[in-house]
Amino acid sequence: MCGRTVVARSIGELVTLFDIDDVIGEQPGITYNNPPSLPASIIVDRVLKENEGEHAGELRRQLHSARWGLIPRNSQGPANTPLHNNARIETVLQKPTFRNAVLRQHCVMPVSGYYEWQIKEDGSKQPFYINAGNQGMLALAGIYDWWLDSSKKPDDPTRWLLSFAILTKDAAAPLAPIHERNPILLSSSSMAEWLDPDNLEDPDNTTQALLNEIAEESDQVAAEVEFWPVGVEVGNVRNQSSSLIEHI
Repeated sequence: MCGRTVVARSIGELVTLFDIDDVIGEQPGITYNNPPSLPASIIVDRVLKENEGEHAGELRRQLHSARWGLIPRNSQGPANTPLHNNARIETVLQKPTFRNAVLRQHCVMPVSGYYEWQIKEDGSKQPFYINAGNQGMLALAGIYDWWLDSSKKPDDPTRWLLSFAILTKDAAAPLAPIHERNPILLSSSSMAEWLDPDNLEDPDNTTQALLNEIAEESDQVAAEVEFWPVGVEVGNVRNQSSSLIEHI
């Protein structure tokens, strides 16, 4: 269900690989075992507002740091909201928690790979590392939102919390033996479509078609991924060594 991710590339490399225009705020950087509730880097395409400097009115691709686990804008905040790190693509439009974000606020989580746990016949769990292979990157489709902490002063930069969730679907055939679900894996073209602000101008009429499109293309991307079993040490989020992704 995508509960741990790996980013084995520097922020500079992400900027180059994903054609990032602006890096907004401090980024988490390289991590070999990133769980939900912690910050992660996400990509957003947006047209800058008039008060946003010399590039106002331009479409910019931005890299933001966001909490992994969506906090809807109308919620009571992270302390009183369940951990929504994943959202099912089949029902995301019907769920009040996700509806506003999926209609208007799309993002991508760039990762080297992610871990998934296969349940064996004896009930034990075997972790697998699922990745793009050849030091490539995967682009996971996500949705994001901003939550306002009204208890903080207007000039407090932490007053606004950016958070996100990853979209998931029934597992593609190659990944089904590991887990029944997998993240929506975007190709270069479907990533551009997912992030394009023009596709959000009439969301009530276009979002379902876009969801159908990225779900279908996700299976094509999944057919190209690589995966192998890794050690159980990945089960402890305090473990951060690059050895976690090594084949056992």
